[in-house]
Amino acid sequence: MMRLRAFVLAAATATTAFAVAAPASAGVVKAKELSAEEIVEKALSKGAVGFKQGTASIQMTLYTAKGDAKPRSLEIKAMRGGDGMLRSMVRFTKPADVNGTSFLVVEKKDALPDQYVYVPKAKVVRRIAAGNASSSFFGSDFTYADLMPLPMSEKDKVAIERLPDGVLGGQPASEGKPEVLGQPVYVIAVTPKIEGSPYGKLIAHVHKDLLVPLKIEFFDAAKQPLKTLRVKKLQKVNGEQVPVEVEMKAENGSRTELVLEKVDPTAALKEADFTEEAMQR
Repeated sequence: MMRLRAFVLAAATATTAFAVAAPASAGVVKAKELSAEEIVEKALSKGAVGFKQGTASIQMTLYTAKGDAKPRSLEIKAMRGGDGMLRSMVRFTKPADVNGTSFLVVEKKDALPDQYVYVPKAKVVRRIAAGNASSSFFGSDFTYADLMPLPMSEKDKVAIERLPDGVLGGQPASEGKPEVLGQPVYVIAVTPKIEGSPYGKLIAHVHKDLLVPLKIEFFDAAKQPLKTLRVKKLQKVNGEQVPVEVEMKAENGSRTELVLEKVDPTAALKEADFTEEAMQR
C-alpha cells in the first residue's frame, strides 16, 4: 500500500520517480467518506507518468544553491508484468558523460524492490543496497529512497494521519487583477517507522478531485524541514491528469526540475525490456 516512490514521483516523478495508474476520475468521493488510508491508496494508484504502461521523455535540470544549471535528458518506461508487479527503467541520454546510464526498479510482492544501476564506463550492472537509500539519485535532489516502493507486507511500518483539509495556491483580487482560487486538498501526514529511513515524516497535499499529490514536504529524522516537492503543472494525457512539471527544492537552496516532454501510453513493452541485459543495450 505505502509506496513512497509513488508519492514522490506521482509527479514525474521518481520518481518519481517512476509508477502505475488508474483513471484520474476514478474514486472521487466526498471528503467525509475518505479515511487517511483511503486517500493515500487512491493517490498511490496514480503513476509517475500517469498511465498503466508506456514511455516518456523527461528533461531534468539540476540547480545549485547559487543558481548554476546542469540539464539532463532521460527516457523512462514502465509496465506491470504478468505477476502484477511494476517494472520501470530510466535511461539518461544527455549530456554525453551520462549517456547510456540506466536505473532499473523491479517491484516484489513481499520484499523491497530490486534496484540496479548501469554505468557504461564501468560496463557493469550494480545492485543498489538498501543502505544507500539516502544517497542522491544521480546528483539530483531526489534519493534512491524516493524511488523505492514498500510492499504490502511492510504497510504496518508506516503511520498515516489525516490532518485538516487545506487550500494550495490562489490569491485575492488586487489592483484590477481577478481573484485566483486555490486548489482544495487533503492533507496527510506519513510517518515511516522503518529503521534507517532517510525521512522522519512526510506531509502530502493531495488534490481532492484528481487525487494527485500537488505538494509533499519532507522532514529529516529530527522532524526538521528537508525538502519540498511541488507539482507546477498538470496536463491531460490520454484522459489522465498527468504532472508534467515538477520541482524538488531542498532547504539548502538546491533544486531539481523535471519536465515531461513526450508521452506514449500505448508503447509496446514486454518484461524482457526490464532486465539487467536490457540496461546494457
